[in-house]
Amino acid sequence: MSKDEADSCKKIEIWWLLRDIKERGGYKSTTVRWGEDGSAGRVGVTVSIWGEEKYVQFSYSQTDYRTGEKRDFDYKVPVVETTCHFGGTRYWFQCSLFKKGTHCGRCVGVLYKGGDYFGCRHCYELTYSSQKTNRRGGMYALYRSLETYIKIDKLADKSKRYFYAGKLTKTQKRIDELRGEAVYHYMQYQAVEGGREGRNKNA
Repeated sequence: MSKDEADSCKKIEIWWLLRDIKERGGYKSTTVRWGEDGSAGRVGVTVSIWGEEKYVQFSYSQTDYRTGEKRDFDYKVPVVETTCHFGGTRYWFQCSLFKKGTHCGRCVGVLYKGGDYFGCRHCYELTYSSQKTNRRGGMYALYRSLETYIKIDKLADKSKRYFYAGKLTKTQKRIDELRGEAVYHYMQYQAVEGGREGRNKNA
């Protein structure tokens, strides 16, 4: 059975959701819409990163197309704060879904509505269209690595200095983050290709 594509699901990215949260004192309530004026769906969202309990609260209604039954949903997804390697902090959704009776708890940057609730793509077993286009997962990881290095080169061309006031510039910090991502994707490529080579030798 083929997996659903993440590209076709409603999704919410945490960086977008929190883009103005500090100006609002760490708390805000908004409505996320898909389609023209919410024609493809809308969700009420309350976000709080102030205090000990950090969370995103989703509120929406949906109708079961098979039975016509309308259901209301109102639940929280925890938000986790982590420290970045070069200073500052970063926020993540902590997936609150259960799969086969086991709580997920993954820290992710994107939540997808692959069912009744918002959750990570791992729980919904979502793939990307680019992965289906190239069935060799290792080659997809290699592509991601090369794509990231292209981003690094573009940023490096724009960067005028490495340090400012004795500290790394924001651009240089971003370049270092991207280098880590590029290495991670390349290691994925090596792991997949290494596993494939081992299977071929044992065949």
